[in-house]
Amino acid sequence: MNGGDDLRQDPMYLGIDIGSTTVKVVGVDQHETILGTPVYLRLDQYADQFDAVKQALTTYLSSTEYRVAGLGVTGSGRELYRVILGADLVQTEIFAHAVGATYLSSRVGLGDTKSQRVATVIEIGGQDAKLIIFGTDDLPAYFNMNTICSAGTGEFLKQLADEAGISLAAFGDIALRSTAPASIDATCTVFSKRDFRHLTQKGVSLPDRLMGACHALVRNYIQNVAGEHRLRPPVVFQGGVAHNAAIRHAFAEQLGMPVHVLPYHDVVGALGMALATRRQKRSQPGQQSSFRPDFRTRRFHTQVRYCHGCANGCDLAQPLEVQGDSVQVLETLGGRCDGCLKPANVHETPMPQRQMRIPVFSRTERKVSLDLLYQGKQPLRSAAGRYFAGLDGGSRGTKYVLIRNAQSPGAASPPTVEDIAVLAAGSIDTAGDAIQALLQALARLEDAMPAGSILAGIGTTGSAGELFRDIVTTKSGETADHRCTEIVAHYVWANFWRPGVGSVFDIGGNDAKLITVNEQSLDFAMNDKCAAGTGSFLEAVARRFGLTVDEFGTEALKSANPARIAGRCAVFGESDIVHKSRLGFTTPDLLLGLAYAVCRTYLSDVARGKTLRLPIVAQGGAFLNDAVRHAFRDTLGLSAADLIVADNPTYVLCAGALGAALCAMSRWELGYDSHFKGFATIGAREYRTVSATCRLSACHRSCTGVVALLEDGMPIAGYRAVDCAFGHFGGMVSNVQEQDFILKTLAQFQDKKAGA
Repeated sequence: MNGGDDLRQDPMYLGIDIGSTTVKVVGVDQHETILGTPVYLRLDQYADQFDAVKQALTTYLSSTEYRVAGLGVTGSGRELYRVILGADLVQTEIFAHAVGATYLSSRVGLGDTKSQRVATVIEIGGQDAKLIIFGTDDLPAYFNMNTICSAGTGEFLKQLADEAGISLAAFGDIALRSTAPASIDATCTVFSKRDFRHLTQKGVSLPDRLMGACHALVRNYIQNVAGEHRLRPPVVFQGGVAHNAAIRHAFAEQLGMPVHVLPYHDVVGALGMALATRRQKRSQPGQQSSFRPDFRTRRFHTQVRYCHGCANGCDLAQPLEVQGDSVQVLETLGGRCDGCLKPANVHETPMPQRQMRIPVFSRTERKVSLDLLYQGKQPLRSAAGRYFAGLDGGSRGTKYVLIRNAQSPGAASPPTVEDIAVLAAGSIDTAGDAIQALLQALARLEDAMPAGSILAGIGTTGSAGELFRDIVTTKSGETADHRCTEIVAHYVWANFWRPGVGSVFDIGGNDAKLITVNEQSLDFAMNDKCAAGTGSFLEAVARRFGLTVDEFGTEALKSANPARIAGRCAVFGESDIVHKSRLGFTTPDLLLGLAYAVCRTYLSDVARGKTLRLPIVAQGGAFLNDAVRHAFRDTLGLSAADLIVADNPTYVLCAGALGAALCAMSRWELGYDSHFKGFATIGAREYRTVSATCRLSACHRSCTGVVALLEDGMPIAGYRAVDCAFGHFGGMVSNVQEQDFILKTLAQFQDKKAGA
């Protein structure tokens, strides 16, 4: 094994690419011929990055007996390992991939194009994606990278593979069996997983789901990385994701041209650095390499420090070399400017977290309270003694409540929060099957109903609110069984519980909402493309540390110096936590740092451009976390009286369901009756949804993804993504003709699929 010993005099030039998830090593000789067996190794297989890099280099050097005459380093870890390994050359990944791609295309050609000049390079790795477009001089004329989202990267595929219980190696082969790729949201990895679960429960085959994910990744890349730039042939695809044959197929199909995958495509960055180092050494004859051949026996550690030199307050990593009792600081990394290089600016504790400057109107005596329950009408009857239910069908959790109006019979005024008794409340994991979650919720509501009592009304809300309404009632429209939007439901409960509320924060599993109250209306905003500011982000990190969400908050508040976690993408944020954990951050510092990251993301995305009005009521499962509450109050500079979180967890977690139940109650008081089918009737029937494509002969459109809701095999409702001039797939079925049309559509679609 070489490691720098002169077993032979022939020189070798090493390239190493240390990325966010992998480390790659390649070497070339003085004639630029690839030597030995290139190494591609995942970092998560080792306790820390130092061990992984040592193993990768040791494994590669054992495959050849050449003398290391130069080392080039690239990747996100290049600055750290420039010092530790003694690199002769450090370059960006764009440079390294351009050099490697040009070399490979000239050596092996580009298939039947007869060309040896690559025009476009697509590179997709674990957590980043790159585009390089070459000019006529064979030099990069344009390049771009993904920014804050992991949805177009290998991590996207890995998370879906984990979701499906398959290996990454099997992903592509299974996907290529697809006959009808599913439509999957690629704007966010977390949202894609939500779609994946939903499609699973709808009966979509695994190959169709996987191929849909491949097409989603390619669309994301073309839209966000390529943008307006046309990809010219020949196109070369490299990086770890190029192993996936289904991704290659999706790129070729969407680009309308061949996509070439060359040998060594997964280690091109390392190869480019080996070549660049060889060429540099050729221009500097006689210069010795800085490579330190004793890297395997040296001991390294990293300590965390903080820069106080300017308002950026950068987190710093200082790699240390341990020699007996002596510890030497090798470098100070992570600063955005040279201020961190001044010892006086480097401290053991971070600068205080800065408050965000968001307009906040202080509380005043005059409070606006919009009447969304009665809308200015006078109740016609009292709901005293009656029972009402609320259902909130979310993508991750289905919440349910049973309330009773505890007013005295004949009460003349509408009820207040003191008059409402919550008899049952809870959340059921939707788990991709909204219908099964609904049936479980109904069973719990039935168990909580006193013998002989009946529901006077049932309200529904959430993304499954329409589906729930159509299952539990026989009629839509003028009934007490009211379906309302999430915005209305959350405001109704917040204002009922705290009259005069100025704003409502709601952070759930996969979405986040802000509601602000104006003089005559509600203003609202929702996250629409990223889960980084939601509860799923917190849950994923809690699981990584083996904690429940409740334990997360308790542990986080032990922190004295919360870490600054990258909060712009849930997947990248989780990786940042892993990275900082290896650098030496404590678990409480990481957890509280994550709570601040969720807060910053919510305020900068959902609350951007909004004016907050006090008091603020906070709802949704994320606010059951003590650390999240602390982060929001500290960041906004608010007291517990200004940002209010109910002591009763039901009021926080089930706020939407409570609001829906209140809407049903107010509808009953206004004279509308319930058309609830009854627990026994619903429990005795079979409900399922079926997807199809509608090709009505009298219509020029072909509407994919229409959904029929079947009760014992017969359509009772239909849903579509676009307006239909013919009124088909537009909610509850109102007549036999519409029912027959849906049955005919389903039959035609099934016949077409069987023929395919």
